[in-house]
Amino acid sequence: MKDQQEEWQILCASAAVERDPAQLLKLVRRINELLELKRARLQGRVFSTVARRRKRIFQIAYDELLLISRAQILKDRGYDVTSVLGNADAHRVLAKGEKYCIFLIGHAAPQAERQAMVGWIKGQFPGAKVLALNAPSYGALHEADFNFVLNGPQEWLATVAREAA
Repeated sequence: MKDQQEEWQILCASAAVERDPAQLLKLVRRINELLELKRARLQGRVFSTVARRRKRIFQIAYDELLLISRAQILKDRGYDVTSVLGNADAHRVLAKGEKYCIFLIGHAAPQAERQAMVGWIKGQFPGAKVLALNAPSYGALHEADFNFVLNGPQEWLATVAREAA
């Protein structure tokens, strides 16, 4: 329940500044879903969220502790998350043909290794969005759709919520 409230706040903040009508429509739909869930809870009704297809996120981390903590943050907010450690595991798991809408690239690997992964993802999953988490000493990954300097999860979680809406 608290996670839904946090998601609602993030979505509302994103909607307040969104200029793309298609993105705004997605945000408003998700906000309305969350409001309906809250209304159902307040009225004591059982409200199933099974009908809403959860967006699948694929996380590539290069540090095991960060992999676990980011996966938990995303799962706590209702996302279906698959996490792997490193590019080799990513290639192996993604070869199975599963579909993902968002790819999260961790920061704890050399820039060239991370850039190669972003390029490969863009070639294999053309409609997917890539979010790159970057150490302050690294530059942005130019092929990624979104780049974030590490300073806590708030900014990149807002983008995940917006893109998954």
